Amino acid sequence: MATLEQKEQLIDVLKFTPRTYKITMWGYGGERVMGKVSREIYDYFRERRLDLSDYAWDSDYADDHNIPEEMQPFPPGSWYECDSMCHTNGVSRDNGTLQIEDENGETVIEKSLDSFDGLDEDTVEFECFDEHWIDQKEPGTVVFIGCSHEKGTFFESEINLTAPFDITKLKLISEEVDGEEIIDTVVYDGEEIDNWGGSTDGKSSDFGFYIAGSRKEGGRYESYRNMDDIDYPMTDWFPKTVNPVREGMYMVKTAGKNSYTYRCMWNGSYWKTEYSDEEVKIKEWQGLAINPDEYDLNVALAKLKTEFEQLSKDEQS
Repeated sequence: MATLEQKEQLIDVLKFTPRTYKITMWGYGGERVMGKVSREIYDYFRERRLDLSDYAWDSDYADDHNIPEEMQPFPPGSWYECDSMCHTNGVSRDNGTLQIEDENGETVIEKSLDSFDGLDEDTVEFECFDEHWIDQKEPGTVVFIGCSHEKGTFFESEINLTAPFDITKLKLISEEVDGEEIIDTVVYDGEEIDNWGGSTDGKSSDFGFYIAGSRKEGGRYESYRNMDDIDYPMTDWFPKTVNPVREGMYMVKTAGKNSYTYRCMWNGSYWKTEYSDEEVKIKEWQGLAINPDEYDLNVALAKLKTEFEQLSKDEQS
């Protein structure tokens, strides 16, 4: 037999005029993928000092740099296809806002996602569908992580209700990608809500190969994104009055009070940025102190020598 409270709830429902509520989530987030890559591909990109970000966006990069198909981690320009571990797209739980509006455009709820702490009775439910980490793979496994960082509206939809909106019936489902929770699914009263898609603008992107099990306590993973991740010996700093002998990329310090250090190109006549012919005023520059090809070869030979010496010791013992 129904209790008095249940009867009152039923009366409230019968008296309620059906309404349409709009659910929106906006802020920062984007697309995230993780996928396994062979060690041979990692070594190929590193030894040839290929730029993984350029490869990720440029569909002609493989042809321009003569990269054989077996050494391609994914089709050039299609980084989102390297997703054997995970693939998600949505708003970041740490940098997003939830907004609920009624059919008159009146705001019912507008709160940052990280302000829902689960301590209040009237709170949204969060559920992490799955977690994905570099070290979920065996030590030595190469893991690709691709991120497109975006800003805007990631979720937008409407629900038709025959009872007042109840925040406790709202569930936001996320996937955790390398420590970041990305909310990509919304459920109300047990039913998944279709996403209209919203609208976002790309702000930046990150792409990298990471070696599982290589991170020391408090340190970073062994990784490769571009040649800046290789610690080549560098020359001393030369003043701007001394020009490089060869054309190419160098590290420079800019002139002026707000001087900073970054990569710049010497074209044989003047300094310019990598993507523009506009002249750059510099204070001083430095370059590689060695031939990169010879350096990589020497490193490989040194590694082989160490392994051979260890093998000899093992056989003698």
